[in-house]
Amino acid sequence: MKKSIITLVAFALMPLLTYAHHGTAGQFDASKIIQVKGVISDVAFVNPHAYVYVDVTSDDGQTETWNCELRASSVMRRSGWTKEMFANGIDVDIVGVAARADPLGCYVETISFNGGPPIERYAQIEENQLEPEKERAKLTSWGDSYIGGDWAATQRLVGAISGPDAMGMAMGGGRGAAVQFTEEGQRALQRLTTSEDDNVTGRLDCTPRDFFLDWIFDQPSNRIVQEEDKIVLMYGFMDTVRTIHMNKPEHPENIVPSWAGHSIGKWEDSVLVVDTVGFTEGAYRGNVHSTSYRTVERFSLNDEMGLVRSYTAYDLDYWQEGEVITGEQIVYLADYPYEPYKCDDRSVE
Repeated sequence: MKKSIITLVAFALMPLLTYAHHGTAGQFDASKIIQVKGVISDVAFVNPHAYVYVDVTSDDGQTETWNCELRASSVMRRSGWTKEMFANGIDVDIVGVAARADPLGCYVETISFNGGPPIERYAQIEENQLEPEKERAKLTSWGDSYIGGDWAATQRLVGAISGPDAMGMAMGGGRGAAVQFTEEGQRALQRLTTSEDDNVTGRLDCTPRDFFLDWIFDQPSNRIVQEEDKIVLMYGFMDTVRTIHMNKPEHPENIVPSWAGHSIGKWEDSVLVVDTVGFTEGAYRGNVHSTSYRTVERFSLNDEMGLVRSYTAYDLDYWQEGEVITGEQIVYLADYPYEPYKCDDRSVE
């Protein structure tokens, strides 16, 4: 059977419901549904998106290699997908949407292997790949609440981004701008969001994007390593590592500013209270903060063994007086182990 690339239909997409994950709306045209049939020649099982490469034979007998975007490999593995599913030589039939700039690029919505049934992009193939902890300790040996281990937010297994029943592209949620800025803050927002420095603007080119959202973005597994004098948070997204110093009553005076700041913590009964300062200036999705940015987080376990993170953020320079951002996130004991993100962003090539 001749391998082929077929344009199925084009129609006006309903307005997108939410934030376009990793620039999906800018990279792909959800009004152009296509079918790619061919043979797998390679796979990049990487983050923030995996790619399957498909050799397609055109009508004139020439071979073209398509690159079709999948989810992040870390969350694909959490859903039971494996790299071995994409072995070279396997026949695949992909239905997806066309890339805007790359004539041989696509966004996978469904994929079938060797004539099998189509598998949706967000299909959960395997459940609970970690054995649940049947007798988890509630306290550490030194008497603090035990929050160590691997934790992950509930997966958001959303639907297609094309068609009249499109689910939009909400995969991480987010805050967006929620405060009124000072004049200085407005100038900083304009300056930073037009900067070509991706570390400042917060683009997803293998840099962290949001101090709060990154903890649950895309829902990979995170890891907490708990010791008496420090607690280390290892994010499953973009490999952020934060150390919460438990033996420091105050922040040092000579903090070197960083994206994640400097954190000190203390226990108030069973609640871990974390105060963080020493941030670099930053902007993300309509918000901006200065080097005076300060956050207070509270970590606690609920009755369902969920780890609740509530937070408040302040900024004395860029936000008007009294303006704060608050929120809450819940993660649960992970059903897939933490693994380093090792970002390899093929979308910016």
